[in-house]
Amino acid sequence: MTRVKLEPTYKKSVVEIEFFKDDNNTWVHVETGWRWGVFYANLTDEEMVELYDHNRYCEENNSHDDFEISGLSDWEIDHTWDGCWMDFRVWNNNWTEEQREELREEIENSDLDYFSWLEEHGFDSQDMETYICGQISIEPDGEEIDENTLPKETS
Repeated sequence: MTRVKLEPTYKKSVVEIEFFKDDNNTWVHVETGWRWGVFYANLTDEEMVELYDHNRYCEENNSHDDFEISGLSDWEIDHTWDGCWMDFRVWNNNWTEEQREELREEIENSDLDYFSWLEEHGFDSQDMETYICGQISIEPDGEEIDENTLPKETS
């Protein structure tokens, strides 16, 4: 494993999505966009190849595709800062679009912070995903990484 520091190469490129659910199978997804974030990970050879392949794809296609940092086997968040946006999405297969929109507006307009509102209304956190959109700065946290010695892509 290789320990690396990961951060976006463009500002406003870190996204966290937290998933909440209540007993009625209503889901609320809270998406927070951050101006910046720093992560550390102990990467397997395969994960290192995935990251370099992601960067290569983004560069060759002028793309800002996202990479799920939380999908890595051993990662930690160092910090994020300056939240730029927050969006709420409500899901319940038995509700109309109007019902979903009504709940979303209730959360957004509450005097409570969203987490307290969700908790008071019977929602529990289920999971969280963290992404960096676009190319990722991969900096060794220790010894130097030689991209030429990585295992070759298996596609």
